[in-house]
Amino acid sequence: MKNSAFRKFLYEICEDCDCHNSNNPYCTLIEFISDSNHSTPRFLMQLKCVEKFKYELHRDMTWDDALSIWVNNGYAKIFSDKYNEDIKFKELYKSIMNKTS
Repeated sequence: MKNSAFRKFLYEICEDCDCHNSNNPYCTLIEFISDSNHSTPRFLMQLKCVEKFKYELHRDMTWDDALSIWVNNGYAKIFSDKYNEDIKFKELYKSIMNKTS
């Protein structure tokens, strides 16, 4: 994925972050990940799904607990079945949550 496409992808998955709802458009997650060459779109999409899941369950939940629940309750499997490079974050997350409801 080219750098400009990767950056666009990051902005899309982070569009519901608080940084986009304030007067300061700076997003630490985007800046951190943009400078990293170790992340794939698939990894980032699942990370964002877990982040949203964690926030919806309990903002103060640990990442370890959120990841355990994500995997043990089958969300990771559904993500694996549903993920493709063309799907948008909101669409994917909604389909994961609807599949388990």
